[in-house]
Amino acid sequence: RMAVRPTSAECAKTLVAIADTGTLATTGEDGVALGTFASYVVTKQGGDVVLRMRADALHTLNIGRDTRCSLYVQPSTQPPGVLSRATLIGSLVKLNGDDLPLVEAQYAETHGAGVGVDGAGFGDEYYNLTVDRVFYVGGLGSDKRAEVVTAEQFGAAKADPLAKNANKIVDAMNVERYEDVMNFSRASLGKDVEPAEARMLWVDKLGFDIRVVTGGNGKQKVLDVRLPFPAAANTAQEALSSLTMLAQVMWEEEKQYTPVPVPREPKEEETE
Repeated sequence: RMAVRPTSAECAKTLVAIADTGTLATTGEDGVALGTFASYVVTKQGGDVVLRMRADALHTLNIGRDTRCSLYVQPSTQPPGVLSRATLIGSLVKLNGDDLPLVEAQYAETHGAGVGVDGAGFGDEYYNLTVDRVFYVGGLGSDKRAEVVTAEQFGAAKADPLAKNANKIVDAMNVERYEDVMNFSRASLGKDVEPAEARMLWVDKLGFDIRVVTGGNGKQKVLDVRLPFPAAANTAQEALSSLTMLAQVMWEEEKQYTPVPVPREPKEEETE
């Protein structure tokens, strides 16, 4: 049986893949945590989280004394109402050797040269974040979660294949196929409840979330509903195909539509 939602480890991996900046917390000389802006890349080779840091930056000096740190990640591209986040807890290890040219090239591809204090500079150092555990907060509706993901779970998890296209799919459904979104809501709420408005929030390989407003005259309720796909969607095209199929099925049920059989010509009998 297919799961209804991705695991917390998969959700955390997806957040890290969508974002490329976060808040790095290191321990200052006085023992107080210091939170600073940090950019990062997820390496194409091994999926490691790597940060570029100035050699003379305060957080780099802190890491020289104590490598323990945390990286808080919350993608700015998430639509209002989703707002999942993940805190990667572990330690930073300086990179040297053959991996550096590949990491530098990926950093330039992802972040460009940068400007001001965030710009690339001579003597910049690259650090690999060794993850000990992840604190994940997210979920919608009855599936709200706040839990710790182990390093093994996080390492084995894969980012959702729709992560880079989810916002485009959601926007298209809310604008171009709003009636389908409303029909999905009706099917989720039952016959006695009519949605006043609805909005798709997010989509992943296993299904999608919709925020529904019901009632009126000061008696409105806001509900988050989850609808699973009939099969995992590993591409944007597969997700759109599943959404179209579900919309068609719900339309047929609402209209009590019975397809007309296609007439077939009788086979001619073979004569010897």
